[in-house]
Order: sequence, then C-alpha cells, then structure tokens
Amino acid sequence: MKVDIHTLGARGDGIAGPAGAEVYIPFSVPGDELEVKLKGKQARISEILEPSEHRQKPACGHFTRCGGCALQHVKSGFYADWKRAQVINALSHRGFGDVDVLPPVTSPPGSRRRTRLNAIGRGKGQAVLGFSERGSHNLIDLKECPVLKEEIVALLPALRDFLGQVMDLRQKMAVEITAAENGLDILLESKGDPSLDLRMDVAAFADSHDIARMSWKDMSLKKPSAEMLTERKQPWVTFGGRKIFIPPGTFLQATKEGETALTSRMLPHLKEGGKLVDIFAGVGTFSVPALEKMAVHALEGNGEMVDALQKSIHISPPTRPFSAEVRDLFIRPFLVHELEGYDVAVIDPPRAGAREQMVELASSTVPTIVMVSCNPATFARDARTLVDGGYSMGPVTPVDQFLWSSHLEVVSVFTR
Repeated sequence: MKVDIHTLGARGDGIAGPAGAEVYIPFSVPGDELEVKLKGKQARISEILEPSEHRQKPACGHFTRCGGCALQHVKSGFYADWKRAQVINALSHRGFGDVDVLPPVTSPPGSRRRTRLNAIGRGKGQAVLGFSERGSHNLIDLKECPVLKEEIVALLPALRDFLGQVMDLRQKMAVEITAAENGLDILLESKGDPSLDLRMDVAAFADSHDIARMSWKDMSLKKPSAEMLTERKQPWVTFGGRKIFIPPGTFLQATKEGETALTSRMLPHLKEGGKLVDIFAGVGTFSVPALEKMAVHALEGNGEMVDALQKSIHISPPTRPFSAEVRDLFIRPFLVHELEGYDVAVIDPPRAGAREQMVELASSTVPTIVMVSCNPATFARDARTLVDGGYSMGPVTPVDQFLWSSHLEVVSVFTR
C-alpha cells in the first residue's frame, strides 16, 4: 500500500489518510512517500519510495527497535517546530488561542543524566541490559546511546557483565542510574533480599569502576525502600552554587541544561527579602536558587528528599530563612489561608498535574506563580484554572529534556 505522510501525531508517528480514516506509521515524517504494510490503523514501513526533505540519518544503530527514541530520523528544525506545536495544540484545547509560545529549549545529545534500564538474566554469566522495544517487553541489549551522558554509556559493558554474574536465569531487574556531579549513583530493583555474596560483589564492582554509590530496592515488599549497599562517596548535585546531597532514586530534572532553562524562568521574578513557597520541591531544584533572595518554604511528599534537602542546606546555613515540610499534596494541598503572605509560588507537579492544588492557588492572592509541567495537556488544564481564577499567563517556554521523544516540559509565569 502506498501512502503520503502529511503530519506527525502527538506520539511522533507519521499520519497518512483523510480525517476519520487515518493510518499511523512510526518512523515516518511529513513529505515521505512510502510503501507500507497495513495492520488496522497502524502500519510499518516496507520501503521509502521518496524521502521527505525533513528526514535525516538516525544517530543510533538501535533506532526503530529501541523504544527510547521515536524521532531521530527528523531534522532538528522540523522537530523543534513539531514540539512547539504540541504545546500550542494543548493550550488551544483549553481555550488559549493567543498565548506566546516560545521556541523550545532543547538539551543536546549526550546530556541525559538519569535513566532507568531493565535487565534480565540469561544464565551462564550472561545478561541483557537496555530499554524495551517499542510496544513490547523484549529488551534491546544497549550497545550505544547518543542521548545519555558519556559516563553512563561507558559503564554499560562492565555493568552488563556484572549483572550476568549475579543474576539468576530469567531474573528481572530495573537499574536506575544517575550521573551525580561526583560520580554515578546506581539503584538496583529486584525481588528478594540481597545475599551476603551479592553485597560483597556490589562493593567490589563499585570499587573497581569508581561508582559513588550502589543501592538495592526489594520489590517484593509492600512498601519498597532503597537500602544502601555501598557508598564510596555521597552523591551530590549543585543548585544555585550550593551542594545538595541526594538520596538513592532521587528525582532530578533529566538534564542540567533543562534544569537551567527552567530555573532561569523563575529567577527574574524573585523578590528581594520576600517569601517563596516551592510546591513539589523534590531536593530543591527551585528552592535552593531562590534562597539567594527570598525566604523559602519547601513542600514535598517524599520524606527522604526533604531530609536530604534540609541536611544539605544546613551544612552552610543560608542568610535567608528556610523550612521544609513532608506533605502529601494530593491529599493535603497547601490551602488558601496557608498561601497568605507569600510573594511567589513555584509548582512542579508530577505528570498528572495537581488539580486540587491549582484550585487553592487560583483562589489565593499570591502575586506570582511559576508553573512547571512535564505534560502539556495537564499544564493547559491547570493553566485554565489559574486564568479563570484571575491570573494572567506570560509566555510559555517548551523545554525539551527528552531528545527525540514525544515528551516535553513546559514552564510559564502567572501574575495577578
């Protein structure tokens, strides 16, 4: 079947056919003329008859099999325009037709500092380590990755060999790797308590490859938590020039470049000597830079991250007041009366957004709200709540930390 691709869908698949009878073709781009094999509303490319002017050579040999990337075949200019269009479309669905959506700030290749891989034991000292195939649980044995930081990719062969030695046949494991500023932090997730032999093997592996820390999470427990197996140096990152020591499995912005893009949107709105509340604060991505000018109260549901933030801050006490609170913001949002007296609120909720918290913010008198989101659709929904509550939305900046994927961060400033 011959088709012409006319647009890219929200997941990055090319779309052919008229409205109501669309066909979705992964790894295609508008302007492609293709021979495809059809299966329902999905199709796969049999042959590229005439390539689009927007098509380029993919950067990775795993592309089209590995589920990590969907858009390596798309030239950067068209790719950036498509990402910006995703934000415009999401906002238009909520009645925002005249918002200034800026060009995306895109993180470069080799900048992703955290990742979650999967592994499976193959027996006889072998293991497969990598990302799942698109739409499948089959693992791609990762040999290269142009997205991840170089130090993560460089460790993969040794880590694969190590896992092959310690994993049982068909044993499954998730491997979270974070590139802290003083070394790699690795969290292994599998079922069961690590044996004494495994603990010793982990310590030896960390020593021989200069790993900062390795931890274990027993996923058979009702409430799994990370157990540190070896820590040669406590991993840390810097926010606003201040060193923050992070617990295992910490959420960080995916790239340092993306983090800088997001925090730079907040900094001009800080009020010297004022008060700021950071909602869904994590380990202080926004709280810590804000302390240079304002008193800060940080709210976060993860107690380990709050504890790490407090201890790190008080190693060198700031000149501005700082406090932090462990709080499940989905059950107990920060209420209108609690928001009184704050000059700035920063909110960076999970992908589902923060519907209840937005209602409280929309009813408040906080002069400035900085909203960050990793989902343009829930950003648009929550923005509508704020605007209907009397706030004005400033320019919207897409921040692309997940290169060659459909994922996208968004940030904007709302004012009374």
